[in-house]
Amino acid sequence: MGSSGIFQQQGNGIEKFTLRQRMAFMNGTLVLVIGLLLLLFINLIAPIFITREIGMPDGNVIVNTVDDQGNPITVLAETPAPEGYTIFSDIGFIRGDPLTVVRILSLVGLIFIIGIDYFAVRWVAQKTLQPISQISQVAKRISARSLNQHLDYQGPQDEIKDLTDAFDSMLTRLEANFEQQGQFISNLAHELRTPLTSMRMNVEALRSDPQSTVEDYQELSCTLEKSLSRLERLIQDLLLLAKGDKEIALQPIILGVLFEELLEELRPFAQDREVSLKMSGEIDCEIRGDPVLLQRALSNLIENGIIYNHPGGSVEISCRNEGKQVVIEVRDNGMGIDEKDQAHIFERFYRGKEVHANHHNGKGLGLAITAHIIHLHQGRIEIESCQGVGSTFRVFLLF
Repeated sequence: MGSSGIFQQQGNGIEKFTLRQRMAFMNGTLVLVIGLLLLLFINLIAPIFITREIGMPDGNVIVNTVDDQGNPITVLAETPAPEGYTIFSDIGFIRGDPLTVVRILSLVGLIFIIGIDYFAVRWVAQKTLQPISQISQVAKRISARSLNQHLDYQGPQDEIKDLTDAFDSMLTRLEANFEQQGQFISNLAHELRTPLTSMRMNVEALRSDPQSTVEDYQELSCTLEKSLSRLERLIQDLLLLAKGDKEIALQPIILGVLFEELLEELRPFAQDREVSLKMSGEIDCEIRGDPVLLQRALSNLIENGIIYNHPGGSVEISCRNEGKQVVIEVRDNGMGIDEKDQAHIFERFYRGKEVHANHHNGKGLGLAITAHIIHLHQGRIEIESCQGVGSTFRVFLLF
């Protein structure tokens, strides 16, 4: 599974470092080289302009004098001027200021170096981030039908390697989720089709019988009512699984009172299967939660303990304080759950092999609903089970 290694890179010395270290090293080296070039530029060019002044050299001045025939002339003379001569200023002659020259040259060099640095940094970034561009191109080609395509990056162990590994892991999870979603839809369609098919067959059979009696129609009415109840319960379960944590109503709950109501409601069902129900522990524990939802969650656990039990078995519910949380335990001494099934029993529509052995026609939503309700209350649920010995479900809830 996966693509054929699109990131096969040639190893070299610098790739032993992380992406951050490589970028820091390359940019640091680039800045150093650019700085050296700027210094070299200034040191080579500045002396030329500083020594070659625009105008007359240092120590020379303009003086007015006369030639041998007495004609007035203007000449350059070394300073100080001879006695009796007049020094005139001439705007055509300007002495060069070394500091100004250096500043001008530095500014020109800086602009020039910035231009070089811009293109150099672009090259460094393009070279360093090239694998990310390849990741982007591969990601654009991946769809819901091609989630088995992985990046399979084989470069150095750096940030890009971490990114591609995380991306591959995400694709694996998405592929599993899509498969689970497809299975969920298939199971849901089966659960919806079964009662609908039963209803249609009974109606067609009755309509095709010209000798149908009132009793037949009454029997059909009872059958349709059972099928409709099953559909209604399935829809309610699906709506409950879609409920968000903002939709639950939190209020104080005394667990002992909740347990008594549960056992009173389920006792007839347990007596039919010759299973005893017990309550123990610190039943005065109080938590904040949705009483209707928590009753549904715990009822599912107790019902499972009754269904997958044997005549003479028992189911016990208890609670205790443990730090800042309450631990609720539902323990039975029934057939237990196979270790391979324990990792999946909270999945929607999942039914382990003991379901078929017990000929129970459950929908496989009970434990999924329980786990969802516990999650809505910011809690967690754990299972400890051994085949032939029994199962213990532990629910952890905050005060």
